[in-house]
Amino acid sequence: MPTLLKGGRGMEEQQNKSMDELLQDLKSKLQSNEFKAEDFEGYYKKKKETDKEFLSLLEWACDIKKDDKKLQNLLRKFSADRVSDLMEDLNSLGHAIKKEKEDIGEEFRKSGYRLLEQTRAGKKSDVFYGIARIFISQNQNVPDKIIEAFKSYYDVETFKSLMYAFLSSVIKPKEKTEE
Repeated sequence: MPTLLKGGRGMEEQQNKSMDELLQDLKSKLQSNEFKAEDFEGYYKKKKETDKEFLSLLEWACDIKKDDKKLQNLLRKFSADRVSDLMEDLNSLGHAIKKEKEDIGEEFRKSGYRLLEQTRAGKKSDVFYGIARIFISQNQNVPDKIIEAFKSYYDVETFKSLMYAFLSSVIKPKEKTEE
């Protein structure tokens, strides 16, 4: 028996619906004034998953046809559209790490300013190495959201913005002691 969502639908049924069907459901719920915030959250989550899958397929297509300028431009446009969401996700991830994973947060506090400086200089490989070292030293995988920021279709300025969003939220400032 499928797990029920707060909206009353089975999770399996919700996942199998197309985006068009989910949008139609939202419209009908709005018209009958029988909607909940969870209905919109479900659609938003499904849209993000679909967008991520589309981006992955588009990357694959661009890898296969490296000389196709239309595909390359579409990849740049679509990835730029996702930057705002990714920036928000990275910022939230940084706050969560600082709060919930004290050891990793402390490691970022120790090396965070060096990572900020390497980011400013556009040294992607050095920044990735530093972040990977922190996570691996704590027996953790580097989160996919961080890995996304290092993808080649993001230009250097976009990469910097993404890393600043993450690093500024994860770096713990030193506690000031009163003398």
